[in-house]
Amino acid sequence: MTDREIMLSAEQRIDELMNKMLGSDPVSKKQVLQELKAVKESVHQVTTSTIDYQIVVDNLDDNILIADASETILYVNKAYQKSSGISKENLIGKTVSHIAETTDYFTVTTVPDVIQKKEPVMKLSYLPGQKNPSIVVGMPIFYSNEELQYIVATNRELSTYTDLRDNYNTFLNLLSDMKSAKNAVQVIQETSTLSEKQMIGEGKEMTQIRKFISNVASTDATVLVTGESGTGKELIADAIYTASKRNNMPFIKINCSSIPAQLLESELFGYEKGAFSGANAQGKKGLFEAANKGTLLLDEIGDMPMELQAKLLRAIQSNEITRVGGTKPIPLDIRLIASTNCNLKAKIAEGTFRSDLYYRLHVIPINVPPLRERKDDIALLCEHYINIFNEKYDKHLVLSEENKDALMGYSWPGNIRELRNIMEYLVVCASDMDHLDNSFLYSIFDLEGKDSYMEVKKNMTLSEAVSSYEKEFLTLAIKDVKNLKEASEILDVDISTVSRKLKQHGLSLKK
Repeated sequence: MTDREIMLSAEQRIDELMNKMLGSDPVSKKQVLQELKAVKESVHQVTTSTIDYQIVVDNLDDNILIADASETILYVNKAYQKSSGISKENLIGKTVSHIAETTDYFTVTTVPDVIQKKEPVMKLSYLPGQKNPSIVVGMPIFYSNEELQYIVATNRELSTYTDLRDNYNTFLNLLSDMKSAKNAVQVIQETSTLSEKQMIGEGKEMTQIRKFISNVASTDATVLVTGESGTGKELIADAIYTASKRNNMPFIKINCSSIPAQLLESELFGYEKGAFSGANAQGKKGLFEAANKGTLLLDEIGDMPMELQAKLLRAIQSNEITRVGGTKPIPLDIRLIASTNCNLKAKIAEGTFRSDLYYRLHVIPINVPPLRERKDDIALLCEHYINIFNEKYDKHLVLSEENKDALMGYSWPGNIRELRNIMEYLVVCASDMDHLDNSFLYSIFDLEGKDSYMEVKKNMTLSEAVSSYEKEFLTLAIKDVKNLKEASEILDVDISTVSRKLKQHGLSLKK
């Protein structure tokens, strides 16, 4: 039963009791009192549980008018009276049309249109007392039988919408930065079982790394994982977390190069309410707090701004952080893993990375070798990803030994990331071939001199052949690019790797 129905029922029952008392039928005083008590309880239930909507609406800034289906004004809030200069006593009970004819307040009204159309109506109007035009909106409210019951008309100055637009644009800019930050953060609370998370490799390099992981995972020692882009540094961090005693606690990954510098501090350490313009009214917990009792991976630590490195160092040394805008230290218990594709010692020499932070992170160093130094693992990795994509796309591609030999002869400057992408391409585009010809592979890598490939392989050492084709590949890759950034995007490696490789092979970009 609705509140309205309860009140109507109570009113009806009171009338019945009054009639009994005034009528000829004898009724006991006790009976009447009992029934009145029941009515009182019903009314009390409504009065104590119902929001006083008039108080709420009276305190809104928007001008609000409520009329019935005959245009009769039933209610106006305080903002409406103030804006119009007309008291509610001179409005309630009058029709909207009457007010429009006898005053200059209504230049435009939506009520008659809503009554006629039985749908919402929006208009632009100039109202006395307002400096700017107003947006006037009329909304119909229907009975359960779809008969029109009320029309609620509101108006607000257009300037407020302009302010809202400006605030919205500011919000969009902030949201863009926040989206970048969000995309750079990954929270893992369960151990991944995906096949793509497996560490593939049987060579001495990967065997040694597995042994290293086994030795350090059970400790809380800080680990620094280094290696070129695409070598699988994140997999190393995943393996350490999975084998650690904290594997049932949060594992938070943050890419330090993907978060705007102005947001990185608040993302890492959080902030108190009112710390800056646009801050959450309740403040916000940072990633260090979110990772408490768990593991935090700072990926691409070499790209962290210098001014933030000092605060990170202090947090590591003291095992506590202070939120932006706050004064109270927050104690932490975190296992820290950092990774980078940069040469941190070179960055220290350049003055872009703190040496004291480096030595704090360099407790347990693990270097992941590039794929060109793991030739024995290339065929395994190719088979691994071929199987994954065969299953994904319902294909049946099989690599021949000749195919594997050709793939092993390539230098893979993009490392495992490049290999994975190439295998997906092969499964999607070449799986309908009777057999995969090596010439097709050469076309993928856009290498010239395909006919001389086997000759070169026979007459050179492996390292010489790799170097030769790496130089040829780089020559083709930089042929039409203008800068290192473009070359980096084409090759899918970081700029520092491109620069180093070009110097190694005596190549340079065209001016």
